[in-house]
Amino acid sequence: MTIAAPRLYRLLAVLFCWLSTQGPALSADPLARAALQSQGTLYAGQQILVDVDVLVPNYFLQSPQFPAIDIPGAIVTLDDGRALNLNETIDGTPYSGIRRTYIIVPQAAGDFTLPPVPITFGYAAVPPQATRGEVTFPPLRFTVRSAPGTAGDSPGIVAAKVSVSQELDQDPAQLKAGDTMVRTVTVRAEGLRAMMIPEPDFTAPQGVRLYRQDPSLSEETDRNGQSIAGLRKDVASYLFQDAGNYVLPAVTVSWFDPASAKTQSATAPAVSVTVSAAAALSPALAPPAPEPQRDAFDWLHLALIGGIVLLTASSLWVAANGLSRLEAWWQERRSRERQSEPAFFRQVEQACKSGRDDAIARALDAWSRKAGAMPLELWLGRFADAETKQVYQAWQRTRYASQQASQPLGAGLLLPGLKKAREAWLMQETEAPGRKPALLPLNPTMP
Repeated sequence: MTIAAPRLYRLLAVLFCWLSTQGPALSADPLARAALQSQGTLYAGQQILVDVDVLVPNYFLQSPQFPAIDIPGAIVTLDDGRALNLNETIDGTPYSGIRRTYIIVPQAAGDFTLPPVPITFGYAAVPPQATRGEVTFPPLRFTVRSAPGTAGDSPGIVAAKVSVSQELDQDPAQLKAGDTMVRTVTVRAEGLRAMMIPEPDFTAPQGVRLYRQDPSLSEETDRNGQSIAGLRKDVASYLFQDAGNYVLPAVTVSWFDPASAKTQSATAPAVSVTVSAAAALSPALAPPAPEPQRDAFDWLHLALIGGIVLLTASSLWVAANGLSRLEAWWQERRSRERQSEPAFFRQVEQACKSGRDDAIARALDAWSRKAGAMPLELWLGRFADAETKQVYQAWQRTRYASQQASQPLGAGLLLPGLKKAREAWLMQETEAPGRKPALLPLNPTMP
């Protein structure tokens, strides 16, 4: 007993050390965090960027569903740019994460807080078993001040830089009475969405009619799809009825730069217009010809023409109605084809051939939802062979768990096995057409 006691103590010590290292991994939970990407003093009307991260132990099996959020007194949108994948180690536990950015534009000064909205996802708590996860937005709080020079309910323009340019469709010194000139003014605001750019002030001098068109809004983005600047294009037409000299007023846009804390302005210059008189018609040299005698009205000819017109109109109506029905039928058929399961699977094939992990993940998620094969891990366990399941699990670990693994590990090997699994699934559906389809539940209960 005295000889075996030291060995027993050493065994217990090793076991204790192993349990202490495994404890954090076994008890680790998903988490969410939020941080302000915009630094310095924040102003009303400024585009404020907030990064929201969702992190899980091991790796994701279903991407987080970032919801739309509502903050009173602010306009909130989710940035359309590409999501950022994260890999971190927290308290000795490896985490995989996904980051999305929200764009918040406060409409007035005050304090703002992110609402506790839930974010749902699926992850491998105990690989390869799928677990349903849910976290809520952290209570991130920030304070917004009023920009100098703003008044009333409008926050004004708060941007890094604003430029104004204009184009004319013809030479303003070569116009004649009755001509119309089109003036196009484009406002570009860095760090501000196009919908937040206010309407420029257009005015016309006396004797000139002004006609405005609906503005055109667009976004200038970088290669990752994130917005760089907003573009607003306004088109105005000026009708000059009388000859003379006119000046179209300049279009000036003022904005506040939060970096320099100064108000600046950009201007499209005024336009000087010279309008000459229209050419006069030459008078007639000969006396007017006598008015010709009118023939008796031919009622029979009028009735014949009316019948022909009525028949033609009826034929055109029948043809148009038939074409409309045919077009509606064709559009409905095309829509059904685009929304069919084979169409979604063709997108999976194209994504696998491209080799891009983000495209493959989106295509697989869309097809599995359409086919009812969710979670895809369980569906593969039912219809795929062992090699395909291993390739899919390895690909998932490569995408979410490690930055050092080979990127194309599963892209080229997954498609053949996935096709065979789909063929087996379709064959089962064909062999038993009278029974309930053997699809997996649309929203399975995750353990």
